[in-house]
Amino acid sequence: MTREATRRQYGPDVGEPPPAVDPRRWGSLIGVVGGLVFVFDNGRALGPVVAVVSGVTAVLLTLVIMYGHYVRPRALGVLRRPHPAALIVYVLCVAGEVALLAAGSGLLVQYEAEDLRPALIAAVVGLHFLPFSWAFSERMFLLLGGLLTALGTAGLIVGAAGVARAAQGAATAAGLAMLTVIAAYARGRFALAT
Repeated sequence: MTREATRRQYGPDVGEPPPAVDPRRWGSLIGVVGGLVFVFDNGRALGPVVAVVSGVTAVLLTLVIMYGHYVRPRALGVLRRPHPAALIVYVLCVAGEVALLAAGSGLLVQYEAEDLRPALIAAVVGLHFLPFSWAFSERMFLLLGGLLTALGTAGLIVGAAGVARAAQGAATAAGLAMLTVIAAYARGRFALAT
């Protein structure tokens, strides 16, 4: 069987649940919503041309994701059992995310730099994804978390240096990066060869 043929197969025969009940497909929709929020909440601060281009791109990527997940599903790979500590890791990551956002937002207020908050959110959301790769045996989270952390951190640094709307630009880029990675995931690009 060719690699492409293997990629297209999904379902119980190849170790995957049917698409309608695959928790990975439904879980990635949370990321889709997050990516859309990043783009639409921050893109408009960058001017009408960037807002329209980033918005249209985000919608097109969302359509690619939905097509890849539910219309013409691609294999995501064998659904591996999460690590026994996965639920604990998840709860700790979400709690850590909330704590970092609260502490970081407090510092931004203290230094009168609240306009950097979108970049802070992107960086913290990225950090919270990194442990998921291990906990849920999904290597996609490493790329996703790394990109968002890098973009958010860059937005914080450049924005702190005085570049106007750097944080909004970083958050918009983070949203597009998130949607791009999830679109690649929905197209089976992270499925390991079986």
